[in-house]
Amino acid sequence: MAFCKFSTEYVISTQTAVDNLFINEFLPYAPENCVRVYIYGLYKCSNPNTFDNTIESFASVLNLSTQDIEDIFLYWQEQGLVQILSTMPIEIRYMPLKNIISNVKKFNLDKYSEFNAQAQKIIEGRMISKTEYAEYYTLLETYHIQPEALIMTMKYCTVLKGKNVGWPYILTVAKNWATEGITTTTAVEERIKLMDQNTSGIGKILKICGSKRLATIDEREKYLKWIEKWDFPLESIEYIAKQIAQKGRANFDKINFKLNKYFELNKISISEIEEYEAQKSKMFALAKKLTKIIGVYYEDYENVVETYISKWLDLGHNEKSLLTLASYCFKNSIRTLESVDNIILKLYKLGIVSTQAIDEYILGLVREDRQIKEIFGNLGLSRNIIASDREFFKTWKYSWLMSEQLLNLATQKSAGKAHPMQYMNKLLSTWHSKNITTVEQANAIVFDKPYDKSAEKSNKKPEKDETAVLFDNLEELDIF
Repeated sequence: MAFCKFSTEYVISTQTAVDNLFINEFLPYAPENCVRVYIYGLYKCSNPNTFDNTIESFASVLNLSTQDIEDIFLYWQEQGLVQILSTMPIEIRYMPLKNIISNVKKFNLDKYSEFNAQAQKIIEGRMISKTEYAEYYTLLETYHIQPEALIMTMKYCTVLKGKNVGWPYILTVAKNWATEGITTTTAVEERIKLMDQNTSGIGKILKICGSKRLATIDEREKYLKWIEKWDFPLESIEYIAKQIAQKGRANFDKINFKLNKYFELNKISISEIEEYEAQKSKMFALAKKLTKIIGVYYEDYENVVETYISKWLDLGHNEKSLLTLASYCFKNSIRTLESVDNIILKLYKLGIVSTQAIDEYILGLVREDRQIKEIFGNLGLSRNIIASDREFFKTWKYSWLMSEQLLNLATQKSAGKAHPMQYMNKLLSTWHSKNITTVEQANAIVFDKPYDKSAEKSNKKPEKDETAVLFDNLEELDIF
């Protein structure tokens, strides 16, 4: 406990000093919410021992997530304003701004004299500071960008944002391009050309959004992603933008959010999107029926439809098959959508997507289980069937092609043994290795002492619902 410290009332009634260097060099260019977090952190630094000086408190007070807070402090660490001392738990140290400005890495100014002159000629609206130049040099050397390529990037930024464009904006654009391998004048020229080729389409989207300005680089990058990476035709993008505009003001972020959902659902054309939306009400009704059967409730079924129902229907299921599976799941205590999804994907791997296929598959498994239970009865076993029992049976019948007569003989010879199933497996394995195909051949081989009929048992325990065999058999099957 600290020997001397301010009272809470004292801290609240005093002021938090914000350095003018921060206001001049960093505040105008900081991304959204970064300034709020930085200043609130300064305030907390004045009385660090309070109980609410935690990342969770920051998130709650500023209405952000803890991940948002971490990302913002990572940004300020990159700017040199803070140090992240540890991450578990997270601990932040604020650094003196004068040290940051004075400790700028030393660069060979002669090397960048031509770059400096061209950069200042481009940024006519203000003087470029030493700090800004140092950021450019660091970017050039860290990402191995050609100085001429950065000059081209700066020119393009001024075309879109004006001649006093902030240097964090330029750095962000150049860094994003560099991470994509765009570090040469040729690569930058191709990217700008690609953006300009789509100016008409971008302009149409801006018009739908009610904007007459030029698109920002971020908006242009989003548009290229929709067209080049996600393969949306312009008609689909316009359709989505108009749908959003009908409900309120459209912008590229809202369009991007909506297109991302359709991309994940593999709905690219207008007809696919319209068909999906037309079926959505039916899918909502199906989602409510299915979740009711397995015993779960959701206030909002949007995520259920997009994450599960749509995918299952795309796999070839229909309402009847999904509700049938839901009933089977409920009977076997499978009560989450994640678990149902796991079952459906495993069945899909086996090519089972219809109600008839599901029923036939279960009936086949039930028949096998009945045969195993019959063997259990003859062996004097009273326990439930487990996975290894089913594996044994499948190996005997389908891999080793043992006849019913040989299985019956092996059952007779194994009854009364200490571990009859293991003994029977070993016996059949021996017959298989010796290519035994008849009862006569099997009887001719001395395997162990004769079968003692007095050890036979007949008591059984009740078995669980027969549909459980479906889930027991799928237990070991991988989805991928």
